[in-house]
Parts: sequence; C-alpha cells; structure tokens
Amino acid sequence: MNQLFAGAAVLALTLVLWGLGRRPRKLLLSSTDASSVAALNRVQLTLVKPEWQGSEDFTSLALESSVTWNSPATSLERLVLQRQLREAMAAGPEQRLEAVTLAGLWGHVSVMSLLRQGLHDSDGRVVAAAAAALECYRGKPRAELIQDVPPPRNVARMR
Repeated sequence: MNQLFAGAAVLALTLVLWGLGRRPRKLLLSSTDASSVAALNRVQLTLVKPEWQGSEDFTSLALESSVTWNSPATSLERLVLQRQLREAMAAGPEQRLEAVTLAGLWGHVSVMSLLRQGLHDSDGRVVAAAAAALECYRGKPRAELIQDVPPPRNVARMR
C-alpha cells in the first residue's frame, strides 16, 4: 500500500510541475490584419504589366520567331544540333530563346535536359517557351523494359 501512495504522489507532482512549466500559446496573426495585406497585394498586382503572356500556344511562338529549321536526318547531324543548342544556351537571351524554340520543334527526348534548364532561365520568354515545349512530353508513359531472355529457373534462390 505504501508503494501505491508513493507512485500516486510522484505522478501528481509530475503533472503539477508539467502544468506550471508550460507557457501559454500565442495566436498566429493576432496583431496583423490579413485583409489589409491582401488588399495591398491586389493593388500591386494590378500595377504590374506582364512583359509576355505565357498563355500563347507554342506553335504561335515558333512562327513568330522566324526560325528556319529542318529535323536532323543522320546521327551526325543530331550530334551537331545538340552541340549547337548547348552553345546557344550559354549565350545571350535571344540565342537561348531560339535554342529552346528549336528544341521544342525538334521534339527529341535528348533535348529534355535543355528544356528543363530553360525552365530556370532569367528571361521570362525562355521560361514560357520551355514550359510550352515540355507540354508535349507530359503524360506519356515511359517505354517498358522488355526482356528477351527469360530469367533463370532458380531466380527465387538468387534473392
């Protein structure tokens, strides 16, 4: 019986000390009026005039840029085109825009890294063109791995 009272006393003392040691919680945004901040943001958004609207179609962007381009026929032409696109991405904003536009027109899987790099560009036109070019890759499933040779009979023992 003595051990029961000692255990209850320790539990009561622990609960009292834990309750006294806690600080009261502060409410979030208790001193800030969120409606005035939202109104200020709306006013600032109306003052900003976008340089280029991203809602245009990628094909209209390609037609505006006056780029003449033919798809590479051989692997050597493909490698040369990839090298030229990488060099253009290292140049100025107009060359980067042209490189992303050509990469989108080409539509080859090897230029996806270039298009992803264009998504992080400082020029908004390049970002919008890269996003529009990547739209054609969205939702396509990856090619399944086809095994021509069946696994060995004792594959269960290998694991």
